[in-house]
Amino acid sequence: MNVTLEQARALDALARHGTFAAAATALRKGHTAVLYALRTLEEQTELTLLDRRGYRTRLTPAGERVLEHCRKMLAAERELEAACAEIRAGWEPSLRIVFDGIFPAEPLLRVVKELRAEEASTRFHVSAEFLAGVEAAFVREEADLMVSVLPPTIPGLRTYRLPELKAVLVAHKSHPLAKKHGTLKDEELAEHLLLTVRGSDPRLQLSTGVLETRSTVHLNDFAAKKAAILEGLGYGWLPEHLAARELRRGELKSLKLARGGATHVFHPQLHHRASVKPGRAARRVVQYLTGAEAES
Repeated sequence: MNVTLEQARALDALARHGTFAAAATALRKGHTAVLYALRTLEEQTELTLLDRRGYRTRLTPAGERVLEHCRKMLAAERELEAACAEIRAGWEPSLRIVFDGIFPAEPLLRVVKELRAEEASTRFHVSAEFLAGVEAAFVREEADLMVSVLPPTIPGLRTYRLPELKAVLVAHKSHPLAKKHGTLKDEELAEHLLLTVRGSDPRLQLSTGVLETRSTVHLNDFAAKKAAILEGLGYGWLPEHLAARELRRGELKSLKLARGGATHVFHPQLHHRASVKPGRAARRVVQYLTGAEAES
């Protein structure tokens, strides 16, 4: 079976306008062209689609059923035309963004929401990774944008600075470390579990880095890490935006270290390949996150 769009249009026009002449006028086709399209459609489906016995030609029950599918074909054609027009206007067919999970997802989700509200046809794929896993996913998935806190190792990237992020070393208020007064020494910290997300990276230069070869638990993401800290399992670094509410309520306590403070500053960056011209959606994401125009 090889049902064409011309046949689908002919059946749809006949159903809408009631006569072959009116259907031909609506389609700006000759009367015989409409008759031929409908006759060949009946031959291909091996069904009687039209009841020609009365004053006006009507669709048979089989014709009504085939019409449903023909209209789906015509709707798909319209969607394809719209998608092609939007791509010609600069909207990417898809945009893949991978970001480090310490970076708040809300700004990314807000700009995606704005673009969707503008009926951008771009399909967005947004995923979180951690530390070196961000760059690995950027390469593996051939992503378009990457937000990382570690300096990239692959060449040929265009880089934009993002606002700094703070992390706080915290423990639950009931944890023994939270009850100690003054600054904490390494030997005091080493008696308890240090919680990390999939292990840390020496390039971060965390003040707790020397402790990670001892009592450490690796968790899958910051949500699991926060839950473990709130359960009193151990202590660890949390992004300030994730810990702020519990710190205000006193559920979490920041830990003061003898070597280094209770906070660590990250310097996230946004990257895309310099050799690839960013599309409209990518340029909007760059502008939203950085306030700068993406270079084409």
